[in-house]
Amino acid sequence: MIRLSLKSGMGRASMAALFVLGICAAAFGQEAKISRFTLDNGMQVILKENHASPMITSLIFVKAGSKYESKYNNGVTHFLEHLLFDGTASHRQEEISGGIERLGGYINAFTRKEFTAYLVLMPKDYINYGMATEADMLFNSNFPDDKFPKERKIVIEEMKKDNDAEGTAAEDFGDEKALAGTPYERPVIGYESTIANIPREAVIDYWKRFYGPNNMIALIIGDFETPAMTEMVKSIFGKFPRADLPPAPVIDYQKLSGEQTFKTAAKTKSTYINFSIEAPKYTDPDYFAFAILEDYLSDEENSPLVKALKGGANPLVSSVSASLDTKEEFSRFNIQLISDQAALADSIVRITDSVLKNLAATPPSEELLNGYKVSRRCNDIYMSEKLHYYGFTVAPLMAITGWDFFEKFQNRVDSVTIADIGRACADYMANLNDVITIVYPQAKDNPNESVYMPTGPSAEEVIAHYKTATFPAYDLTSGKKFKMPAITVATGTQEKRYANYLKQVLDNGLTVIIKSNPDSRVFALNVIGENRTASEPDGKDGITDFVNHMIEKGTITRSAEQLSQDLASIGAKVTLYDNPWIPYDDRYTTRQFAFMKFETIDEFAPKGIELFSDMIAHPAFDSAQVEKVRADILGLLGRNGGSTYKVARDLFYATLFENTAYARTIEGTFRTIGSISAEDLKSYHHNFYSPENMIVTIGTSRPPEEVMALVKNTLGTIPKSGFTPVEAVRPANVLTVKTAHQKMEKEQVYIYLGNLLPSAKSPDAAALDVTAAVLSKRLQKVLREQQGLAYSVGAGVNLDRNFGWYICSIGTGAANFEKAKSGILAEIEKLKTAMPTDSEVAEAVNSLWGSYLTANLSRINQAYYMGVNEYLGVGYDYDETYLENIRKVSRGLVMRTARRYFDTTNYVIATAGNM
Repeated sequence: MIRLSLKSGMGRASMAALFVLGICAAAFGQEAKISRFTLDNGMQVILKENHASPMITSLIFVKAGSKYESKYNNGVTHFLEHLLFDGTASHRQEEISGGIERLGGYINAFTRKEFTAYLVLMPKDYINYGMATEADMLFNSNFPDDKFPKERKIVIEEMKKDNDAEGTAAEDFGDEKALAGTPYERPVIGYESTIANIPREAVIDYWKRFYGPNNMIALIIGDFETPAMTEMVKSIFGKFPRADLPPAPVIDYQKLSGEQTFKTAAKTKSTYINFSIEAPKYTDPDYFAFAILEDYLSDEENSPLVKALKGGANPLVSSVSASLDTKEEFSRFNIQLISDQAALADSIVRITDSVLKNLAATPPSEELLNGYKVSRRCNDIYMSEKLHYYGFTVAPLMAITGWDFFEKFQNRVDSVTIADIGRACADYMANLNDVITIVYPQAKDNPNESVYMPTGPSAEEVIAHYKTATFPAYDLTSGKKFKMPAITVATGTQEKRYANYLKQVLDNGLTVIIKSNPDSRVFALNVIGENRTASEPDGKDGITDFVNHMIEKGTITRSAEQLSQDLASIGAKVTLYDNPWIPYDDRYTTRQFAFMKFETIDEFAPKGIELFSDMIAHPAFDSAQVEKVRADILGLLGRNGGSTYKVARDLFYATLFENTAYARTIEGTFRTIGSISAEDLKSYHHNFYSPENMIVTIGTSRPPEEVMALVKNTLGTIPKSGFTPVEAVRPANVLTVKTAHQKMEKEQVYIYLGNLLPSAKSPDAAALDVTAAVLSKRLQKVLREQQGLAYSVGAGVNLDRNFGWYICSIGTGAANFEKAKSGILAEIEKLKTAMPTDSEVAEAVNSLWGSYLTANLSRINQAYYMGVNEYLGVGYDYDETYLENIRKVSRGLVMRTARRYFDTTNYVIATAGNM
């Protein structure tokens, strides 16, 4: 029972908010059992139980990043991260990732300015193998001489990929100016001059100095019992000795004083304006008020900054975001603005300045403040389900501030008051101390205008520096005695957990499927709108995406501001489209269907269903909001036009699906988005999101009959529209080599190559998945690991209701185009002429199994994939059959499948880049 002590005179809204916060805190407490200890060798360990899925992730944070580098080894930490996957004293490169994948696991790493993180995500029965792999990499790597040239090429290709990304110049220029005089001004990835010329001995020396267990934090989250996991951690990581760590860098940080502005042209489509504002350090009590300000100023519906810059008939910017950047020595509060009106940059700065300086007078309301607190509590629950994503998004704060601070962080945020926010704003915003950077597009009529490019030391400087440098000789053979734990070969089966399913087609035609089990406190609801691009009227490409953006902009009875506040009051997370600011975060967006995701916790399910039903059934389509959304979409289209990956992808679909629905772009075009009226949106919404065209899937711990009753009383009351779903038709077979290319002034060229396949209901569906997985692994091995042509390369299949298609893709330097294209075709041919080995097929199958487990970690994703399977006609519970089917695929069947469907004489190849 939750007992709350309420001060007399407190308003009903405040009391209700405290009650909700109590529920959220209690839910979080039930989700997490946390313990902490330090090994004898100095490694800090945090264990966090989460029994929502039979998976465990191990994240090892190393205090090594660009902060600890110098002018001449800048980028070495990130380079080292790559090299640690290349082999140890007792295991080859193939055995590191292959050993993880054959057990259904996932292994990765990422580098930041302050730390590097290494993670494995494993079925719980194999976490000992995953952690042993981490330990072997971290402490026993042997840095094979023949791997260095390849890894240099891969990292340099990664630099080119990053340089081609639309916002990279703004980010680099911002760091260079705003963080000048600190180690944080250095880029994480370094420069081509440093990576190409840093000697092997310098990398090994850096590794030996920083990669000691006493410089690491292990965060292990998932389905385990703490006593057993404690002993496992000690046995795996406790045997490695402490390192003699170098002294921490001395940073004589000088607080910002006054305002400074820097401008530059760059090869961008939009104008980027960044404010880096002096903010309280995390040890300062005012820090927690700024955590709330981060939410408030980013609030699309209630932020005074959003209203000032995006309000009215002619918005000045297309994007407003705020973030609290926490360093060990200081903090900055960053405002990021994107505009398509370079000429108005100075006006945008003045308006932003004015809003920020008056923020003490316009704090969030009590209701908004409490909503932000509840949302943070609930979001921690949602992220905890995703295990490895928790490490990417939440845990980095812990790596910087330490566990003691991190553990109390949310409680401190919960204690923030309106008065606290006002005081913090008066202290830090009334008289701004900040650095403003403005990055604008190079003028089309002035191609000779100087554009910003990050510049590090010259190659000659780096070479000269290392000619005089000396490094100790290290023994890299001691790790030969390291033994991996004995394991039973994976069978691809997973722990069976209780689940109760209920499926009904309601009187209005709505298909509803509910999965109930006690593994999580999250209430997850997903909606599939069937036949996305096939349903869009001619000349209205992108209207589905437009409608989805409008669904969060208010209903007939709730303004956009009120809707946002009501959702926050129950910590609801609504996802109606993929995040455009996360590269390659478009795995859910498809031409086949639209999705809408809703998450809250089970205690709030009744109100949550009512709210989300109102959004789906009664969007307002307010004319002013329509124009704001249109401006946002047009701005996004402009930025997407600078992405070789996205341009090549759309060219591929336009060519393969010529004269059919899937040739259209998901986001539409400038012409089609510009032509869509509010009446078009209303009419299309009435048909596309009619009950006959929707599949609703729900994950919950509540009884399914109870939830079904809630759905019937809300979504079940939406009247039929009489809409007849329109399915996409199979395009004509490709009987030649069809090419498409768009020239772009970029460092890389992106390649999409593929052709048509049968449908998801084909008896060959499982074999196609396994064949593509084998091909993908071979492409990675040959084109990336052996030839160093690319940072990212792979293959995959997409199977629809009536047809499918496969794609091979790679991003590489323009000079490598012919080699990359020939390499893809050669690997396809090899698969058709030489039978893959049993181990290749086993690794491919287990990789697919691991991908399935990873994709279904969270309750919302379980609901999503139930809906997708139902849409495809294979049944909402198809996943269990799928795992059985891929296990039956033999190496002979892989070769026959490749021969039948992967044609190297007839295919589509689409490219975008400087060639």
